Amino acid sequence: MTNSPETKSGTLFSSLRYSIAADGPVVVAYQLKSPENMGHIIRVACNFGCAKVLFIGHEQSVRHSKIKKVAGAAAGQIEWLFCDPDNWKSHIPIDYDIVAIETVHDSANLMEGKLPKKMVVVLGNEIHGLPQEILAHINSFYHIPMIGAIKSMNVSQACSVALYEWLRQNLNITQ
Repeated sequence: MTNSPETKSGTLFSSLRYSIAADGPVVVAYQLKSPENMGHIIRVACNFGCAKVLFIGHEQSVRHSKIKKVAGAAAGQIEWLFCDPDNWKSHIPIDYDIVAIETVHDSANLMEGKLPKKMVVVLGNEIHGLPQEILAHINSFYHIPMIGAIKSMNVSQACSVALYEWLRQNLNITQ
C-alpha cells in the first residue's frame, strides 16, 4: 500500500496565511430563477471572502430551504438578501466600482482586464441576462473567454470564475 496524501482543507489552510489588499467584493445577481444557483453563489461568495450577496428579485417566489441546503454552512457565514430592482444600489458601498459579467459588444476579456479592488460583480438572469435598467448602472463589462463549442456558462460558474480572477489579482500570500 502506498502512502497517499491526506486531503484535509482545514489542515492545509490553517498553515497558510492569505490576505487581500481590499475589502471583499459584493455579488449582485439579477432575477435568478434557480434556488440551486443562488445557493452555489452564496457558497462561492463565502469561499472568496465577499462582503455580501444581493439577489434582485421577488423573494416570495424562491424556496429558501433549497437555497440554504445548497449553500450549506455558508448561508450563515455571509450576509445575503433580496432587494427590489429600484433599491439594490442602496446596499452597495459608495466607493465600490460596479462591473458586470456579460457578453455585451464592448466587453473586455476578464483575463486581460484589471478588476477594481473594491468591486461589485453583477450577474444576469440564467436566460435573459441583464436588462437595460441594470446595464445603465454598470461602470465596466467583462466577458469570460470560451474556446469550446458552447459559448455560455452557468451563472454560478461565471460567478466563480469572476471571483477567482478578482482574488488572483488581489491575493497576498505569506508563510
